[in-house]
Amino acid sequence: MQTELSFLELFFGASFIVQIVIIILFILAGTSWWFIFDKWLTLTRAKKDIFEFEDKFWNSKNTEKFFTDQKRQSHHFGLSQIFIIVHEELKKFENLKKSENTIAKSIQIIISRQEEKLEEGLSFLSTVASVSPFIGLFGTVWGVMNAFSGLAQLSQVSINAVAPGISEALVATALGLFAAIPALISYNWSVKSIDSIIKCYENFSDELLIFYQERDE
Repeated sequence: MQTELSFLELFFGASFIVQIVIIILFILAGTSWWFIFDKWLTLTRAKKDIFEFEDKFWNSKNTEKFFTDQKRQSHHFGLSQIFIIVHEELKKFENLKKSENTIAKSIQIIISRQEEKLEEGLSFLSTVASVSPFIGLFGTVWGVMNAFSGLAQLSQVSINAVAPGISEALVATALGLFAAIPALISYNWSVKSIDSIIKCYENFSDELLIFYQERDE
């Protein structure tokens, strides 16, 4: 309780500019945490869907029935969407050799669109990670300037006179790091996870084409 009170005292005792900086950093931190949770949820679900779909597909005895079951589902994303598009194209051409170029282009488009969807929010996390420390530093520098400018009005200088102003200024730096560090960690994890997911999509697409080639022979 004391920590909360002391922070509020520091905030209300800070200059107007430092208060604005603190508010901005709180907004950035809160929004970035929403994106962090959303990215974790989305990418974790995507990885789980890959494992479950591959397990169902390769253990399926009837490809046509499996296709029908997949079409009935309302949500098509990842391997499910790739499989449905490939299977539908093959039904149009009835032969993989005749439709190979069309299917390959369709797969590239699907994977590209899914990659864009998976990357939603990453630019914001990257921005927060790179900008927040500098916003915090600006607040700190401004606060320190105010603290030292206030000393000119005092006849006797002591640490007690400087300490409150310095503390207010350092709060901005701490909040800048509080916003930046989780955003940076989440960004790096998300980029690595997306690369892994896209690689799985590409590998499955190649394996799927081989599967249909062997089936048509």
